[in-house]
Amino acid sequence: MSYANQPKIVLRHPSSVVLSVVVVLSLLGACSDTTTDVPLARLVEQQAEYDGQTLSTTGIVRTFDEPRHYWIEDDDLNRVALEPDEAVSDYVGERIRVTGDYRADYETGRILEATQVTVLDAGPD
Repeated sequence: MSYANQPKIVLRHPSSVVLSVVVVLSLLGACSDTTTDVPLARLVEQQAEYDGQTLSTTGIVRTFDEPRHYWIEDDDLNRVALEPDEAVSDYVGERIRVTGDYRADYETGRILEATQVTVLDAGPD
């Protein structure tokens, strides 16, 4: 039995649905791979604004022995701690671009958890 105002149900071919899902997931994946380049000076001045974001910054890796820790700094001595140690310990004195998850907290300070490190050139010791 058919009614005059009954909506018609149109079934799409399964391959067109799959293709649509693949396109949407590809676009979402491309968006999540982007990071923001942020100078160290801006991370210091506006640290709360970047808390919880994935970002990249550039500077020279420095370290201190007691207790052992690492940080990245620019020429104006703007600094952000780097973790984990093993991600950056081989780059002390070198200028790097580091990408990772940034967090800023009154208790722990500014920390960038490194997920990618690229050596740009040798920095001054």
